[in-house]
Amino acid sequence: MRYGQWRGMIGAASAIVGLTGLMLQARPLIHAATAALGYLLVVVLSAALVGRQAGLLSGLLGSLAFTIWFIPPYGAIGVVSVEHGLRLAAFLGVAAVVQRLAERARRQAEAAGQQAAALGALYQLSQSLEAEVERQQIVAIVAATVLQVSRSSGCVVVALDDAGAELARADAGASDAATARRFGFQRDGGRCLGWMEVTPTARGHDAEATPLLATIAAQIGLVLERVRLSDLSSHARALAESDRLKSTLLSLVSHDMRTPLAVIKGSVTSLLDPAVAWPADVQREMLQTVREEADRLNRIVGELLEMSRIEAGAISTARRWYDLDELIVAVAEAMRPGLAPHPLHIDVPADLPWLQISYAQIEQVLRNLLENAAHYTPPDAPIEVWARAGAGVLRLEIRDRGPGVPAELRERIFDKFVRAAAAERRAEGAGLGLAICRGLVEAHGGRIWVEARPGGGATFVVTLPVPATAPPTL
Repeated sequence: MRYGQWRGMIGAASAIVGLTGLMLQARPLIHAATAALGYLLVVVLSAALVGRQAGLLSGLLGSLAFTIWFIPPYGAIGVVSVEHGLRLAAFLGVAAVVQRLAERARRQAEAAGQQAAALGALYQLSQSLEAEVERQQIVAIVAATVLQVSRSSGCVVVALDDAGAELARADAGASDAATARRFGFQRDGGRCLGWMEVTPTARGHDAEATPLLATIAAQIGLVLERVRLSDLSSHARALAESDRLKSTLLSLVSHDMRTPLAVIKGSVTSLLDPAVAWPADVQREMLQTVREEADRLNRIVGELLEMSRIEAGAISTARRWYDLDELIVAVAEAMRPGLAPHPLHIDVPADLPWLQISYAQIEQVLRNLLENAAHYTPPDAPIEVWARAGAGVLRLEIRDRGPGVPAELRERIFDKFVRAAAAERRAEGAGLGLAICRGLVEAHGGRIWVEARPGGGATFVVTLPVPATAPPTL
């Protein structure tokens, strides 16, 4: 018998003794029926709050006290008349029935409480695992939950792969494989996704624990199956993306990189032909073409390397304070000759805030955006550079009068190898310039996007955060 039950029985006996003492003080004023009801109340409370043993003990002591002190002759065990005997018999019968009913109600209440706790635990478990995709986290949550909701001293949860090898394992409490019960996680087709071993305490499992544990095992089987299917889906998407990138890269190598190589080889071959005496101006023009195509090829290779560094997270994070208006104007003016025949309009105030940036990276962003605008803008159409600061951010805009970017392409235009289809024949490079811009801008904590420009064209917008602290005094 547990310590709590002993305490309950001692409490029930004490309640009978205390009630008897109180009623003896007022026995001249108390009828025997009233005394019987008082003892019945103790019997009901003992059975309902403590258990069957306490109810039986209080009923036995109550009947004994009722016989001695409230049925003549007082102070002795005995019945002097049939009426008194009927009173005692009635008390004993009612006490037995009431004790049984109170015990049954208590058990039903305990069962209802256990069922509510189990349902609550299952709901909490389902909520915890709803968005979980890491198997190690799943098995750890399950092990802790099983130990909490069942009469168990230990729990081991294991997730398996398709070949039956262990993927994740979690232990909670003190487990014993010799006495543990195993519940498997099954999926459609009967293949096992894992199992859990639950070790009972010295008193064994509750009778209600088995269906609860089986329900948990079924639920975890569904969760692990969801994770497995999610992994397969992610793998399939990765393969599809890999195939797409391979096809795009193959197209890039076969077209964008092959074209300058063919031009270079053709020009050099012609210059080396001893049968042809090329005039000096023609030789110079052909060598100029070779240099331009070599620069184009070098730019494509450089973009590929820069994109690989961005995706690998290997770009430099060194930052220094720079005056943004000087940087923007300097880069734009340096690129003005190369942007011809597009007029370049610069609207940048001289009081832009200083920012902590990588000069080379922001310079590359500006160069890429200006070159992109020049590629897609018709001759003689202007390109505008505009910048303002406010609300904790610096906003830089590159505006052109090209064909613009279709609404359905504005999100994807910053992906690798994506170019505006309407102007594909005018585009140069590998389609990586805008993807590089996004990577460098986001590395600075900023954002980049494209908007439709009123009157036609596109506006590429870059925002960079302005630090709350001022730059150090020079």
